[in-house]
Formats: sequence, structure tokens, C-alpha cells
Amino acid sequence: MSQNTILSNLNNIDSIEFYKQSLKIAVKIGDRTEEAKSLCKLANAYQCLGEQEQAIKYYQQWLDISRESLDSNAQAKALSGLGNAYQCLGKLDQAIEYYQQWLAITRRIGDRTGEAIALGSLGNTYESLGYYQQAIEFYQQWLEIARLTDDRTSVAIALGNLGNTYESLGQYQQAIGYYQQWLNVVKLTGDRSAEAICLSGLGNVYDCLGQYQEAIKFYQQSLKVRKQISDRAGEANVWFNLGLVLEKINQESGAIDAYRNARRLYQKIGFNQSVQDCNDAIELLGKNQATPNGKPLSVYASSRFWLWKWLNNLLQLIKMGSNTDSP
Repeated sequence: MSQNTILSNLNNIDSIEFYKQSLKIAVKIGDRTEEAKSLCKLANAYQCLGEQEQAIKYYQQWLDISRESLDSNAQAKALSGLGNAYQCLGKLDQAIEYYQQWLAITRRIGDRTGEAIALGSLGNTYESLGYYQQAIEFYQQWLEIARLTDDRTSVAIALGNLGNTYESLGQYQQAIGYYQQWLNVVKLTGDRSAEAICLSGLGNVYDCLGQYQEAIKFYQQSLKVRKQISDRAGEANVWFNLGLVLEKINQESGAIDAYRNARRLYQKIGFNQSVQDCNDAIELLGKNQATPNGKPLSVYASSRFWLWKWLNNLLQLIKMGSNTDSP
């Protein structure tokens, strides 16, 4: 845990004690406005600490008060918080229920920013459940609003999610189309981390299509960017994936070098399982064998997971930002 995270947690703990006292006073004097503000702050603080059950408790109370006072903006934020908390707990059906209510309110009050984030949240949750067509429908709606409002960050994330979801469906040409659009946007915004991940995504898709020279080209571009931004974990993953592709085109010497580069980086960052994957790949190649059952090892399997996780984390940051204000 980083020092910043520790300090943030300490601040949230101090805030909780303060807002509990504020809540107690507001309830005692019958000040519903201050009560709602305290409930909002408590829910957000507990969510930042990862105490989702406590967050749900206070979000629900905040929602009840906002419904009594017919405060649609506060209702939307409370529903968003409840959806996020249930998503963190892995209770995705409940998350969808609250996200749908949140979406309905944002549309009723004309909150286009909130509507876009709610659509992204629904898409992300359906993707997590493996309901890819539903996810695509929500991502497409999110993308449309993001373009209308000229929100390049959201445009980029929506395009990345669409590419990843189409890749999950095995619809690789569609995935390439969205990844290329995503790449164009992140180059304009100067987001080098997103650029590296997008290039890796393109490499993965071309690998799946059997277009290995194209895959190598994009992996090499991704490596260049990752080195420039000192992304050791990402660089190691790309080296491993590059090794797999080189192995497929019978460039055994290049594949071994790639696996060794990946291993060296994994050792530096303490990814022991990935180090073992590299050792296994080198040993198998030394025996002139393919990977077990023709399937890639766990590092390759994880590359799309890390893409999904990165996109999901960006969406979570946007959602948290939309929910930090008091009612």
C-alpha cells in the first residue's frame, strides 16, 4: 500500500468520525438537509475505504431522504453509489438494478454527463457477466453521448471497451475498427499509457487472426511506448506475447530472447508466477514443443484481462468523481 493510499485512508477515517457526529446532531435537531449531507459524506468515505457494506447502509439512508425531499440529483448520486458498491461486492444483478434506476433519473432530469456514466457502468457490468451484446448496446449509447459532448476521455474509454467486447465475441474485424479509433483519440490526447495498451490490443487481435507479422508490428510499437513510460509490467507482458507469436512462425531464437526479456522484467517486479510461465515457455521451446493443448500460458491469457481492468479502473475514477459532491 502506497503512502498516499495510507494517508487517504487516514483522512477518510478521521472524516467518518466527524460526519458521524454531524449526523447525530442533524438528526437530533431535525435538520434533514444536513442529515443528507452527512449520510452522503459517510457513504463516500466508507466506499473509499473499501467497506462496501457500510457504504451501502449510508447510501440507502441518503436515498430514502432524497426521495422524501424529491431531490432528483441526490437520488441519482445515491443510486450511483449503491450500484458501485454492489459491483465491488460482485453482486452484479443488484448493481444493474441500481444503475438502471440511476439511468432513468439522469434521462428524466436531462443530465447528459450522468447518463453517459450510467450507460458506461451498465455496459461494464454486463461485460463482466459475459453478456457481450447487451454491453455493446450500452457502450454504443455511451459513445454517442461522449461524442456529442466532446468528452474525449469518455470517447476513448468507450471505444476501448467496445474493442475489448468485440474481441471477447471473436468478432476481430470489429474489434480492430474500434481499437484503431481508440488509438487515434489517445494519440490526440497524449495518453501514452492508453496508447501502449491499445497497441497491445491490436497485437492480440491480429495474433488471433493469424496475421502474425501485423501482430509483431503492433507489439513492437507497444514495447517502444512502454519503455518510454517505464511500464515494466506492461512491457513484460508484451515481451511474453511477442515470444508466443515468434514461436508460431518458427523463430525459436527470437522467441527465447523475448521470453528471457519478459522473465527479467517479471523478476524485477516480483511477479513470481509470471517468471515461472517464462521458464515453462523456454523449457517447452527448448524441447521443440508447443504450449499445452495449443493454448497460450497464463501471461498471454491475462493480457486482455489487464486491458479490461485498465478500462474499468478509468470508468471507476469517472464514477467516483461524479459522486463526490454533497447533495
